[in-house]
Amino acid sequence: MSEAKVREVSRHSEVVQRPPSATRSAGATHPGYRREQNEDAYWGDEDKGIWIVADGLGGHHAGEIASQTVVEEIQKSAATDRHYERALQKAHALLLGDEHSTANMGSTAVVLAEEGDYYHIYWVGDSRAYLWTQGDKGGELSQLTSDHSYVQMLMDSGAINPEEAAAHPNRHVITRCIGGSTNPKLEVDRVSYRWSAEQKLLLCSDGLSSEVPSEKIARIITENTDNERIVALLVHAALDAGGKDNITVQVIDAPSEAQAIPSSANLSQEPHKKNTLFKTPNNRGWRLLLTLVIACGVIAALAGGISQLL
Repeated sequence: MSEAKVREVSRHSEVVQRPPSATRSAGATHPGYRREQNEDAYWGDEDKGIWIVADGLGGHHAGEIASQTVVEEIQKSAATDRHYERALQKAHALLLGDEHSTANMGSTAVVLAEEGDYYHIYWVGDSRAYLWTQGDKGGELSQLTSDHSYVQMLMDSGAINPEEAAAHPNRHVITRCIGGSTNPKLEVDRVSYRWSAEQKLLLCSDGLSSEVPSEKIARIITENTDNERIVALLVHAALDAGGKDNITVQVIDAPSEAQAIPSSANLSQEPHKKNTLFKTPNNRGWRLLLTLVIACGVIAALAGGISQLL
């Protein structure tokens, strides 16, 4: 799609973009073609080094309320203690305690928080963070988060491969969200890395990641330097793929003072990650047994209102 066409489509679509005051980042959200309302929310503050994408669930206005509640708690934390894991847990408690909420009212979230030369990614659910790094033969895109989803559990067990996961009928079933359950405790995963010069981070809801292959996402970022253009092209790629869900995207440049550390050194370091996913023996019998255990667990979770269909 040409730049002129992107601008023309943006003028006549429901894309909401970040104001031009932003210098390192750009973001946009679109309801897609099949949803009556946009239940996604996003926010960023370059001065404070904080960005978030939240994907609400529950239908009607429930998802919109849930995602906005999550964003508001991150905003409050950015202005005070900067304890973002605690902010997500507070949003969880607020949604559970809301007298107007239901078991279906919840939200996923992915948060980027900078701390000096380092950045931390916090997430719950299947909203994702990707790292793009310039290489000798183009750009390399690496997924930094691991979905809290039924399909991800099957892949981790070795029961299915990525190709099967992409077409799985339950690929939108998540196993963890903010709100949306009767469990008062929320587990938040985190990874931390050091910025390298000329890197970009992509935060997105599954309206992008479930519709646009990572190879195409990488190509769009590699072939364009302007973040607003990248965001517009990513949103319209998801729309061209059908626009079946709300689409939200944020792209953030590495800070100008980031050092030119080789990308292999940056990515080879084991990140700090809470709740590391388990590994299982490469044995068919074990995989089948684990698949049955996972299936039973998900069925129980669905019955308890933990898993939600986005």
